[in-house]
Amino acid sequence: MANWMMNVHARWLAKVHERMKVELLSHVRIHADETTVQVLKEPNREAKKKSRMWLFCSARCNVPVYVFEYHETRRKGVAQEFLAGWSGTLTANGYKPYFNLGNPNIANTACLVHVRRYFAQIVKIAGGDAKAASAASVALEARRRIDAMFKVDSKFDDMEPGARKAARDAELRPLMEDFGGWARAQLPLASPKLAPHRALQYAVEFWPYVMNVLEDGAPGALEQRRRAGPANLRRRAQELALQRCAARRAGVCGDIQRHHHGQGQRAQSQALRRVAADRDAQRRRAHR
Repeated sequence: MANWMMNVHARWLAKVHERMKVELLSHVRIHADETTVQVLKEPNREAKKKSRMWLFCSARCNVPVYVFEYHETRRKGVAQEFLAGWSGTLTANGYKPYFNLGNPNIANTACLVHVRRYFAQIVKIAGGDAKAASAASVALEARRRIDAMFKVDSKFDDMEPGARKAARDAELRPLMEDFGGWARAQLPLASPKLAPHRALQYAVEFWPYVMNVLEDGAPGALEQRRRAGPANLRRRAQELALQRCAARRAGVCGDIQRHHHGQGQRAQSQALRRVAADRDAQRRRAHR
């Protein structure tokens, strides 16, 4: 079965992959993410070494495009090579090489979901909103402010790009500017090396890039594509990249494999049930 997949990749899917990449690079907005994946039996590499599954995908649109690529490292050159010659807006997490690709035609926006995540984790560890509120939690205040931004921005989803940009400028900009000033004021008050300090530091560092979404009229510009998020990407990478010989092809075949995974399991179960039923019938006939 693995050989079938590799032959299909070599003959057809590699061409589909290249065509999908061309299509993605025709978009003016791209989201990127990557995650670690352990690949077995790689030549000249220990199995414990971590490789990377990268994902480049379109922003919200009618026909989204997702391109997975397997690489041995997290080096900046992977993104540079993929986006060479491209111009547009790149949305990513806080991995700094995304913001230093050396391409003046790329404008960077940072994902607000990632900023929120650090504060939300602190609130969860504290025992939830009620306990965090009783302790006057800075993390809870930050998360609530960010939630308010998402709520405001969601009102603009059905607008045309020009109207959406104007609405963001009128309603969202004050909230974002206020948060930026508030976070900068809170940072010196937080204890260094503790989780609230790290969360505030991340927010302050990448807030100018989050603010760049105000120049964009695209829907959902505040957040990285959900399917480019680390949890989904890590799960997909673990499913796909089991051996080096399959890993590169896994990036091409991932969506197809995922689509047919459930159908394949059901078909396998049905086949096993038929085999068991045939054996039972044979035994009954033998006893007659």
